[in-house]
Formats: sequence, structure tokens, C-alpha cells
Amino acid sequence: NGKVIIGFGGADFGNSRGYVSAYDTESGKLLWRWWIVPGDPAKGFENAAMEMAAKTWAGEWWKMGGGGAVWNAMAYDPDTNTVFLGTGNGGPWNHKARSQGKGDNLFLASIVALDGDTGTYKWHYQVSPGESWDYSAAMDIEFADLEIDGKVRKVLMQVPKNGFFYVIDRTNGQLISAEPIVKVNWASKIDLKTGRPVENPAARYPNGTTFTMWPSGNGGHNWYPMAYSPQTKLAYVPVLERAMTYADWELKDNRWQQFQPVGTIQSATMNSLPEVDDPLNRTSRLEAWNP
Repeated sequence: NGKVIIGFGGADFGNSRGYVSAYDTESGKLLWRWWIVPGDPAKGFENAAMEMAAKTWAGEWWKMGGGGAVWNAMAYDPDTNTVFLGTGNGGPWNHKARSQGKGDNLFLASIVALDGDTGTYKWHYQVSPGESWDYSAAMDIEFADLEIDGKVRKVLMQVPKNGFFYVIDRTNGQLISAEPIVKVNWASKIDLKTGRPVENPAARYPNGTTFTMWPSGNGGHNWYPMAYSPQTKLAYVPVLERAMTYADWELKDNRWQQFQPVGTIQSATMNSLPEVDDPLNRTSRLEAWNP
């Protein structure tokens, strides 16, 4: 409808607060902007959604930006004039540094539905509450009309980094199904009643412990596009099986905010090539999946 809608990258490299902007295709005029995470409460909130989101954060998160860059694909449904955002990870990664280990930190790692004309919030579904592992949800989003339990549902599908294949009603954000498509050990399942993951407590690497996590921060599915065929009624997903070990960086001072050595800005120490006795580790495949 005469708009260019775009996000940006960079939430892993300093104090960044994600947003998406809509511009007029003829003039380049900014028509609307929607922030992914709330800013400094003392300066007021841009809209009711940011006021709601601020209640899910703790500490002085705005001084570190919060993250949430929409750095990859979005989707648009002309039938409902809805723009769907796949939002990025937190900045810094470690939830304990970013938000004192408290709160879901909306709207990180979420699928967010906005009105295409005004950018007004409609609904959201968060795939990784309190995200702490670079588990962004900025992966591509596919639409389909699927017959489920004898009823045709207008759905969206996404496989974010966290390793689950999500089928969501795109008219209202209701979770329909979420099953692991790769090896997952950070959560045992997604509770379909609450929509929330049933987390493994060890995954948050508490009290100086380390945790070898599946999938890694590279994700079970990253920016490599997936596809859905209405002929076969299958989705096709390039997936990665890979483990990564996480541990706390020093949080008692500000040393983690340095940019060198590479990666310490995330306030988590990562080993991307752990010794893992599992033949799956560091393998990839094209997976055909029945949504």
C-alpha cells in the first residue's frame, strides 16, 4: 500500500534498541516507527504497547539498549493489512546482565503483528521469554491455509533459532502447535495451554555453572529461508544440529561491556565448539515437515 517497511541489524554490537520504520515509497517520508523494546520510562512511552512491555523488564535496561533488532525477513498479509515482525535477541545476551534476570523482556524473540497503515500493535507471541542465548525469532515467516481438526485455519509458520517449529493462527496469535525440529535440551516442550516453554533450569547457567545447550546460538534454523508447498502440504526447512556451551561472564563489574576479546559484550562466555559425544553435532540437513 505504498510503503517501504524495514528494520536493521547490529543489536549484538553495542547499545542498540531495535525498531521498524515505514516510509512513503514516493517521498521517503517517515510514516510510522515501532520500537521493539521500551526505552527510558522517565522519558515516557511511545505507545501503550511499550508501556505494557516495560513491565516485563527490570533494572536500567535502556542504558544498554535492550536489543531486539528486526534484522531479517518480515511478512505482510493483505487480507488483514497486517505486518508481521520476527524480532531479534536481547542485548546483551545474558538476561542477568540485561534485566537482572527478571521478566519476559517484551518484545524480544517474538512474532509481533502490527496494523500496516498505522503501525499500531495488534498482538504478539514470544517464542523465548527472557531470552538469554541469542535465540532470536527473526527467521522468515510463511503463510498457509491448513485444515486442522477438520477446520481450515489461516496460519503462519516459523522455525526460530530455539529449535521448535511453530504453527500460529495469524488472525489472532493463538499457538496451534510447537514441536522440536532439531535436538533441543533447553526446554522439554512448549506448553500449548500457556504458549510458554517448559524450561530446563540449567539452561540459564546459574551460579557460575556451565551448560551445553542444543541448539546452539547459531540456531536450529537461522536466516536460510524455509518454504511451504501447498501441493505437498509440507514445509521444507534447512536445519543445523549444533551444541554450544554457555557460562556467565563476570557480572560484578563492567568488564563484560568491552568489545575485546570478541563476544564479551554479550556478558556470557561461549564455547561454540564444545567436545560433545554425539554424531549429530555439526551436521545439517533439509527437513520436510508436516505442519
